[in-house]
Amino acid sequence: MKPELGGKVLFAALVATVVVGSMVSGVAVAEELSPWMVRVRLLDVVTERNNTAGGGIGADTLKVSDQAQPEVDVTYFFTKNIAAELVATYPVSHSINLSGADIGGLKELPPTLNLQYHFDPLGNAIPYIGAGMTYMRTWDSRAAGGALTTSQSNWGGDLQIGMDYAIDQHWSFNVDVKKVWISTDVQTPGGSSVVTANINPLLAGVGVGYHF
Repeated sequence: MKPELGGKVLFAALVATVVVGSMVSGVAVAEELSPWMVRVRLLDVVTERNNTAGGGIGADTLKVSDQAQPEVDVTYFFTKNIAAELVATYPVSHSINLSGADIGGLKELPPTLNLQYHFDPLGNAIPYIGAGMTYMRTWDSRAAGGALTTSQSNWGGDLQIGMDYAIDQHWSFNVDVKKVWISTDVQTPGGSSVVTANINPLLAGVGVGYHF
């Protein structure tokens, strides 16, 4: 091989190496996502009719109404599989029913913090499970013409199962189901407990997520 031809081949090989290296580098950068994900869901919240008896109120006659509501959550991935999710909604109003009759209402805000395990992808689908705690803050509680109210600070545990279906590198479709075990005391205005209302909502949601 002539020296000039050899030099041209070497130069072409170097150029090709640089170009291919740049392309590979660009792909690697494109595939590197931040640990943050945000989702927006529409929830169907179904509560139980489950309460203790007392104060003239029979067992399992009290119910906080079901509700459809939007929800936003923020997820942080510690690793590819382990993440923490903080769920937040805006304040929601519920009616309180006693044996089918509307006797008042309350407002509540239930932020939830879950630790999650995200399984390895099954094609575009990434299933996950989670567990954590819910804090339900209630206010503006009014029932039985002001004769009853509810405890303001209430804690409960929850379990979660869901799936993200990747639309592209950043966007995904999400389905999510949570079962929360949480109760609130129904009280007199003076703070004496009358019964315990076990709300225990089942939250089924669908929405979209964006992984930064």
